Amino acid sequence: MCGRFTLTVHPEELMEQFSLDLFPDEFQFRYNIAPTQPILTAVQKEGKRRAGYIHWGLVPSWVKEPKNWKPLINARSETVHEKASFKHLLNKRRCIIFADSFYEWKKSKDGHKIPYRIFLKSKKPFAFAGLWDRNHSNRHPITCTILTTKANHIIQEVHDRMPVIFTDEVAIQKWLNVEEHPFDELTSLMAPIESEWMEKYVVSSIVNNTRNDNEKCIEPIV
Repeated sequence: MCGRFTLTVHPEELMEQFSLDLFPDEFQFRYNIAPTQPILTAVQKEGKRRAGYIHWGLVPSWVKEPKNWKPLINARSETVHEKASFKHLLNKRRCIIFADSFYEWKKSKDGHKIPYRIFLKSKKPFAFAGLWDRNHSNRHPITCTILTTKANHIIQEVHDRMPVIFTDEVAIQKWLNVEEHPFDELTSLMAPIESEWMEKYVVSSIVNNTRNDNEKCIEPIV
């Protein structure tokens, strides 16, 4: 799964790497992004790619009482086409979510959970595959979820799931171009990213508390 991540990249780099036409003014580095918070995403319409903030935790349009609904932070890519909460979004409301690392927790023999930071060896930012929806009854009308897939080798040592990650423009273009690329044609994009491209290290348990959002969250524990 994916329940926490970071974004510590300057807007100029994000705009260039992801060919963004619009970028929000309100941007700051984040070291411990958590569910229900606004996260930086991008959608594409009529060839224009614009970034903005959407709250993390999908509340489908058909939910009548959002306060009684548990926001969906992840969606399994293998079964997303079967689920009422997601299947109506696959061919019209796809987005990407920007990150430069994410956290996962490994259970130790004594029952404690050890947090790891996972990132690309290149140190470059990447995009999670996402879906978004609009519910006018919700406090935050526009919400999103992150698609997941089976873990690659490096992450299997920590957890059996990982987010679907895009690193190249071809994959991103296909994912965002809902007019020309139906989801049925994109199932190959749901594969785990190559293990050889990734690194991980143990970080402090301060990331367990969502109120901690500073550089200490990403410092390695030696």
